[in-house]
Amino acid sequence: MKIAIDIRCLTDRRLTGVGWYTYHLINAMAAQAPFDQFILFASGTNETLDRRPKLTAPNITIVEQPIPNKLLTLALRFPRGITLESLLPEKPDIWLFPHPHVVRTNLPYVVTVHDLAIELLPDFFTLTDHAREFVVQSKHLALHAKRVLAVSKHTAQDISEKWNIADEHIRVTHLGVDPDLFAAREQPSDRNFRAAYDLNRPYILALATIEPRKNFETIIEAYDAFRSQSKTSIPLVLAGGQGWKSKRFHDVIAASLFRHDIRVLGYIPEKHKPALYRGATVFLFPSFYEGFGLPVAEALSCGTPVVTSFAGSLPEVAGDAALYVDPFNVTDVTQALQHLFDAEDGATLRKELRERGIERAKMFSWTTTAQQT
Repeated sequence: MKIAIDIRCLTDRRLTGVGWYTYHLINAMAAQAPFDQFILFASGTNETLDRRPKLTAPNITIVEQPIPNKLLTLALRFPRGITLESLLPEKPDIWLFPHPHVVRTNLPYVVTVHDLAIELLPDFFTLTDHAREFVVQSKHLALHAKRVLAVSKHTAQDISEKWNIADEHIRVTHLGVDPDLFAAREQPSDRNFRAAYDLNRPYILALATIEPRKNFETIIEAYDAFRSQSKTSIPLVLAGGQGWKSKRFHDVIAASLFRHDIRVLGYIPEKHKPALYRGATVFLFPSFYEGFGLPVAEALSCGTPVVTSFAGSLPEVAGDAALYVDPFNVTDVTQALQHLFDAEDGATLRKELRERGIERAKMFSWTTTAQQT
């Protein structure tokens, strides 16, 4: 079978969850189906095309079109415009779209929907995000797909209820974690990473794009309240690329009584994330909504105790291997930190969460994701 896959998301300046999902899924599919041919389509300027991570399996062919994506979008949206397959050297049997994008095709296709956050929580997104969704029309794309892949049962339920797509038309394909990269055992390179980032003592970690939906404001306020009542002087490390409304994030840090113990690292490359997780005593992820929550699965795999929220798919990912909090309640997050650090059974609880987390993370592999796809 000839399977065409849209990899335009791999040309982003900095890959996030969707990009890494696409990369790992393609590698796993190519390994499991050596007699199938995978035709990967990318477009953009020469600069953006050079950014994408390498995919070198022998049954992979990469087709790069040096067309700026905005121009391609116009060509695809124009009445009687071009089809994506017309840009390929040979006609595939089916398309796989790992993320809703502007599409025109006369072939059957499968599309992955990661979440319905922009529809369920519109205030957490920019005007640019809403404009992109208006152009992409994710719902229309899903309604006409041969099959819709949902990255969690929760997302599948949202798709069924909000878009009125039959359950039998949706397949759940959980995301995966690379067990070799996100291993619990400390690696020799971890010490070099900590030295480079000046992380020479244990810390509380939060890692996500700096944007309102990830709830950094609550994290910082809960940390302030925890430190005000605790003898523990553990620092807070905040990592992630800058999103929108990040000024409020910096203002809250500046107002913190413990701002000198708050470190902001910025974007962390994928290869350094495991060392960052492994160096943390606790990982905080009280997001307001997630379609899957890949950082939680990664932290669990690294053996880091997790505090997360009841929102979206997060309980589906973490199971009984995390402490849960109300993301709207600062006191709830504060009390979780107090339980983990100041309670008599805090050390025991952290050990239990570590063991449960390592076991829980084994449920999520890219091999399984590819098989389900």
